[in-house]
Amino acid sequence: MTTTSAEALIALISSARGERPQSMGCAEAEEVLNVTLALLVELSVASDRIDRLERLVADLRNEPVSVLRKVTWDGDDAARERQEAREALLTRAMRIFLDPRVQAHDPA
Repeated sequence: MTTTSAEALIALISSARGERPQSMGCAEAEEVLNVTLALLVELSVASDRIDRLERLVADLRNEPVSVLRKVTWDGDDAARERQEAREALLTRAMRIFLDPRVQAHDPA
């Protein structure tokens, strides 16, 4: 059986030791900020990859990028791969809630 990206990340997070550092006065606000920043990074990387791929394929097919954006692709393998990618994305974004370490308190 193959380990998915999400499973590998969960295993890595579960192995964390010590206290998780805290830099804000409110742990809940820090968790929300952590998730928001993780999602922003994921979105930025995905947007860059999509843009590069669309431009490359459009160039190879000698057609505008707008034509590619109208194409749909379905099938069991594609659907399974998209679901695995979604699960890995959610795991990376929500990793703060999976972290077993106790939150360190700000000494200030």
